[in-house]
Amino acid sequence: MRISLALLAVVVLAGCGSESASDDVAAPPVTVTVTETQTETTTPTAPPPQAESSCSTSTIRTTLPEQELPEPVAAVRRAIWGAAIACDYEELERLALERGEGFTFSYGGGGSAADFWRDVEEAGTEEPLPMRALATILAMPFTRNETGSYAWPTAYEESPSNEAWQALVETGLYSQADVDAMRGGAGAGGYLGYRTAITADGDWQFFVAGD
Repeated sequence: MRISLALLAVVVLAGCGSESASDDVAAPPVTVTVTETQTETTTPTAPPPQAESSCSTSTIRTTLPEQELPEPVAAVRRAIWGAAIACDYEELERLALERGEGFTFSYGGGGSAADFWRDVEEAGTEEPLPMRALATILAMPFTRNETGSYAWPTAYEESPSNEAWQALVETGLYSQADVDAMRGGAGAGGYLGYRTAITADGDWQFFVAGD
C-alpha cells in the first residue's frame, strides 16, 4: 500500500512538471501590419503649343524650275519664291523694298506689305490667296512687260495666247469660269489676276491683283 502511494506521488509530480514545461514554451510571433502612405508628386505639363496659322502654300509640292533669266532676276526670283513658300511676309517685304520704296502690293491699300499679305492669308476669304498665287506664277513661264521687265505669268501680256490663259486653269490658280470672265464678256479688261515683275537689274517692282 505504501508502495502504491509512493508511485502515485511520483506520477502526480511528473504531471506537474510537464505542465510547468508547457508554460515555458515561447508565445507565437505576432504579425504587425504597417501601412505606409506615399504621396505621388506630379509635375504639371505645359499645354501643347497652338498650331500656327496654315499657309496657303502648304499644298504646293513643286520646285522652282530654272528659266533663262539674267542672274540678278534669277536670284531675286529664287529669293521671292522661297519666302512665299514659307509665308515669310517680313522677308518678302524686305525684298520688295530692297531697291527703294516703289513697290506696289495693292490698289488703294496703304501701310505695310507684310501686314497686308498676312491679313489676307489669315482671313482666308480670297481665292487664290496671295502666297500660293505668288509661288505658282513664279513657277510658270515669264514674259516681258511694256517696260521691259521680266513678268509672270504669260497671261500678263497685251494679247495673251490661249495656252497662257489655260495655264492659269491647269495650275489650279483660277477656275475656268474666272478665266472666261477675264477673257471676254461685259467688262472684260484682260488679265487682272495676280502678276509680278522684276527689272533686269533685280528690282522687284510689284505683286498685285485687280486694277
